[in-house]
Amino acid sequence: MSHANRGMAFESLIDYTNEAYDRNGKAVINKRPTPVKVTRSRGSKVMAGFFEKPSTVDYDGVANGRAIAFEAKSVESLTRFDISNMNNHQYEYLEKYHRQQGIAFLLIHFTKLHKTYLMQFETLRSYWLRSKEPKGRKSIPIDDFEMHAYEVPTTTVPVDYLSVVERVYVA
Repeated sequence: MSHANRGMAFESLIDYTNEAYDRNGKAVINKRPTPVKVTRSRGSKVMAGFFEKPSTVDYDGVANGRAIAFEAKSVESLTRFDISNMNNHQYEYLEKYHRQQGIAFLLIHFTKLHKTYLMQFETLRSYWLRSKEPKGRKSIPIDDFEMHAYEVPTTTVPVDYLSVVERVYVA
């Protein structure tokens, strides 16, 4: 599987989860499209184009009257999440969301471990800032996810991140 497409299976599970949340009236969470400028098309088929600007994050919406934004990442590693897998503009968007009292987090799926974690923005920020230091650690060890993040269960939906949000973020 190519590097660009390795997260598609995880995103499909999140999309299914979000559809179930919507059907059940729990939340309205949407996948954010990446802004693309089409330069050549044939009918409805895009033949060529380019990314106009960096996107924001993968998902945003509302649950229980609270704004939610999150980035979803899927990694093959058994031992760590490389912070370089997250782009500056994604981090900055989560930071802005957090400053506006929105619920901002990172969902990380470790494919080989079959585990998904929700890391709150406040926790992500400490790792992000350390990674920018000259000798700062450039990854987050799996043990740190076990201690400083929340494992996301599979319930009636495959990636039940709202069950964690409801436990962790008190209105």
